[in-house]
Amino acid sequence: MTAVVGGGLVGAPVAQAAATWQAHDKVCQTVTDVNGQSLGSVCAEVQKRVTDAGSVNGYRARVTVTPTAGHWMKPTTYNWSWGNLTPVCAGGCTEQTSVWSSAWSPASTTAGTYRVLGEISGGASFYVVASWSDWARIAGKCATYTAGKFCVYRHERGYRGTMQERGKLTVTPAAGKWIEPRSVRVGNVSDGTDTHKTRDLCDPSCTRRTAYWSTTVSRTMPGIGSDYELYASAQVAFSSGEVKTIRASLFD
Repeated sequence: MTAVVGGGLVGAPVAQAAATWQAHDKVCQTVTDVNGQSLGSVCAEVQKRVTDAGSVNGYRARVTVTPTAGHWMKPTTYNWSWGNLTPVCAGGCTEQTSVWSSAWSPASTTAGTYRVLGEISGGASFYVVASWSDWARIAGKCATYTAGKFCVYRHERGYRGTMQERGKLTVTPAAGKWIEPRSVRVGNVSDGTDTHKTRDLCDPSCTRRTAYWSTTVSRTMPGIGSDYELYASAQVAFSSGEVKTIRASLFD
């Protein structure tokens, strides 16, 4: 069908495909009493909203409980990335004695961890965490030489119920020059003890980079003490024979 607009013919608008909800993450846990007997299972489920162009512009979540016979489960609150707690049910959920799923939460426009808490008959409780947040830059440092520029960054994110840390190295060689990445590391110094994870970029051999290049190393973040430093570091070599190390820390 066409329409007449200002004396000309205009075709009908092309239909746009609607965004769709797709599976993103699901974590299920079995809850037991002090004697190891199962009280039931709880699942935290997160979906992502994907546009027709393939980008993600939202997340939603829900909880499913499956009590064992003779027990009840009652979800209470949830939050995204340990933010403010929100009731799972307006006015409070009732005690569920059979398989039950909550309504989907309102959409969150940013990636994050979904944590749901609840109660179980007999005085027990539960919490289950699903999904993960985007990597957030915590620290960074760059250095520029005749051969070019290299940078190291420290990133952190929540992944389900844990925190992760990542070191990222980028190199930008100058025209006609090369930079040889040697290693990238992420770690922390906690109460005087340095723990870290290092990626050897010369295993099995070093590669000379003549254009922009980057790589990362990551790990689950260990517990930290009262006195700590969080950092990322990297080492590169230049055609001049120089070997340089750079370190980015929260305390730089």
